[in-house]
Amino acid sequence: MRLPRGAQSESIELKMTPMIDVVFLLLIFFVWTSSFDLPEFDLPSAIAEPPAGGSEVSAQPAPVEPFDEIVIRLSMREARTLIELNGQAISGSRQLRDRLEEILALGVQPPVIIDPSPQITMNVAVEAYDTARLAGADRVLFAASPEE
Repeated sequence: MRLPRGAQSESIELKMTPMIDVVFLLLIFFVWTSSFDLPEFDLPSAIAEPPAGGSEVSAQPAPVEPFDEIVIRLSMREARTLIELNGQAISGSRQLRDRLEEILALGVQPPVIIDPSPQITMNVAVEAYDTARLAGADRVLFAASPEE
């Protein structure tokens, strides 16, 4: 059987614009619905829980950090320097170093934040910094007050 001549002479035309539009819509959909945040169970914390489901997650519990941060407050009262470690009074640099060594011996490395009052001289703040570093702290930071 022969096809009519009119059917053979017509060429098939493919429109590329609608296909490109569909591809871009699919791309936008997949980018919009995907999540680039790390799942909470991948981050080490005391409250992270493995997901409920069939995926295998190691049975090893997340490390428990007893301290989120260690704050050393330095203030002056009656021409005397007062040192507080997380709200507890410390008598001097030696006791501060001993307490920091005890905390860091637990195996965690929380940041140590030194918060000097405006009356504290630079040498006292630097001495507290050096004491924290000698105790074995890796991250020793100074607290900054917002400018008024």
